[in-house]
Amino acid sequence: MYRTAMISTQEGLKKLTDKLEKEEVFALDTEFHGERRYWPDLFLIQIADQDGPVAIDPLEIEDLSPLGRLFESTTPVKVIHSSRNDIDVLMHHLNIEFSSVFDTQLAAAFLGHPRQTALFKLVKAECNIYPKKGHTLSDWSLRPLANDQIEYALDDVRYLLEIYRNQVKRLNEMGRYSWYCEEAKTLTDPATYNSSINKLFRKVKSKSKIRSNRLHILWALIKWREYAAKQVNKPRNFVVKDYVLGAITTMAPENKRSLARLRGISSGFISKWGDEIIKAISDADKIPDSEIPSIPRHHSQPGVSARKDILRIFLKQESCRLNISPELLLSKDLINALAKNPPDTEEELYSLKELSGWRKEALGDGLISLLKGKLALKLNSRGNSGLDFIRTE
Repeated sequence: MYRTAMISTQEGLKKLTDKLEKEEVFALDTEFHGERRYWPDLFLIQIADQDGPVAIDPLEIEDLSPLGRLFESTTPVKVIHSSRNDIDVLMHHLNIEFSSVFDTQLAAAFLGHPRQTALFKLVKAECNIYPKKGHTLSDWSLRPLANDQIEYALDDVRYLLEIYRNQVKRLNEMGRYSWYCEEAKTLTDPATYNSSINKLFRKVKSKSKIRSNRLHILWALIKWREYAAKQVNKPRNFVVKDYVLGAITTMAPENKRSLARLRGISSGFISKWGDEIIKAISDADKIPDSEIPSIPRHHSQPGVSARKDILRIFLKQESCRLNISPELLLSKDLINALAKNPPDTEEELYSLKELSGWRKEALGDGLISLLKGKLALKLNSRGNSGLDFIRTE
């Protein structure tokens, strides 16, 4: 079936979505710019099914709701590489929730690739094709798009279905398809896309070295900035930069005159946002402690650093044994937590959300044996790793 490379009419979109509704699977990607807006601007949607790839111009088509209904449906499967940004952008622009997503980057991590494997590397590995480069920094807002730009964009979906079929086959052969499905549930959970504000809070707190008795002020200002950035649809740092938020928190000004004494704050900023900032600071005392994001504490007690080292070695060994990306198997935050407060029992260990499900099955009793001192390291001059874990009892 022949189709034009670019769909820019309502009628063309309807024909495409009517056809896609009957498919079992299709590939999906987007081109967007997020540098100048709080909500990224969507400039292109690429889709590929068994008849090949096609681009959709969201600047020309007023009603994209047929796509929204398709993305929300449990069928067909939507194959996306590194899907979180694409899902986030489309959820906002179409006011939808996603269903039935297969992420080829996540699947690759279960098959021995690094956690953040780029698409072009998978295309080489799975399809023996070397994709063209040249439009990585294209301005997708310009119209008309050049033919080579469109072809470059279509390459992002052109090979995804072949990769998908290969990955599903190997995941099933290795008994890991259920592992992948369990991990992929977060991709379509709306809560996954609402957690960045907590990370921003911890980032500003860490860089600004803010005392614990001022954390409620910082949290109030972080929330205020999020609201203000959404209102004007500008990046957070356009409203106020992180280091300025930290300085305001440290000073905790009671009025705009005090606020004006801070370096890096213009009179225009104070005129526009001053009253709101002072009110946020004034109301900060009303915020319950339970609402403020927890801050990981750095422990200095003996043994933590050594346990981290041992856990990292164990992770590397298990990652090689299972041929699973180490970042996927155990996160850095989890390693730090286990080193600081090792669980006393297997039940306590596997009650942790991060270690339930497929990770418990993959790691078996090795991790609890390590944490309970039942494994020791020995040098192995002949092995590739140079180190082996052995049981002590």
